[in-house]
Amino acid sequence: MYIAYVDESGDDGHNVAITQHFTLSGIIIADSNWKIFLEKVKAFRQRLKRDFGLTLKADLRATDLWRNSGDFRGLRLSYADRTRIFRKTAEFLRSSQGVTILTVSIDKGSPQLSSTAKISEIAWTMFLQRYENWLVEKQELGIVVNDEGHDKMVRQLSRKMRVYNPIPSYFGGFYQAPVVKIIEDPFSRHSQYSYFVQLADMSAYLARLRHDHTPTHTKYGIHKLYKRIKPRYMLEASKKDNYGFVIYP
Repeated sequence: MYIAYVDESGDDGHNVAITQHFTLSGIIIADSNWKIFLEKVKAFRQRLKRDFGLTLKADLRATDLWRNSGDFRGLRLSYADRTRIFRKTAEFLRSSQGVTILTVSIDKGSPQLSSTAKISEIAWTMFLQRYENWLVEKQELGIVVNDEGHDKMVRQLSRKMRVYNPIPSYFGGFYQAPVVKIIEDPFSRHSQYSYFVQLADMSAYLARLRHDHTPTHTKYGIHKLYKRIKPRYMLEASKKDNYGFVIYP
């Protein structure tokens, strides 16, 4: 069995002045590897504590890190130090064999996207479809653990997709492929209490910066850190993207 820890980055509304993209990222690990990976994450967090003073109980959220807010406020980290934490996180994920990362990104500014489109629902539909396909290929079952925020929508969507999941056909029209490998409703877990959800948040943020970055991001180079994580990305999720990102539309 596999567990996908999922978090988001960006605003899921239609105002592109806030963010141009809405991105989901999932850290997927096998249940047999769960304890081993947890110990590696604990060791990684110990190193962050030693080098930057970040406590083990701190919520490692990317937006808070970049803004020096949340659990980072009292640390008064320089941009250089914040960049080092992002870089160390990217390198940690890169080196984490046995981990697969699935990323979905919605371009909110695309003229192909309806003004009434439910952006977070589109992103989650694509995430669950790709996760399901991956599980089918592996002949395994999986569950989803998501950060709090869209609990009701994600639960209702996952239930609907078990009975109604139309997939575009290469020959035109659609065919039905109900979700069967993702079992149970998604479980919500506040990122504060899950190192894995925190890593999903960092992954989603770095993936979104591929498209949405400020001059300051560019100055410190964190908008390119997603490239370092390529060995962990689910490349088969999208044949149109070199990093396997599912980008819509």
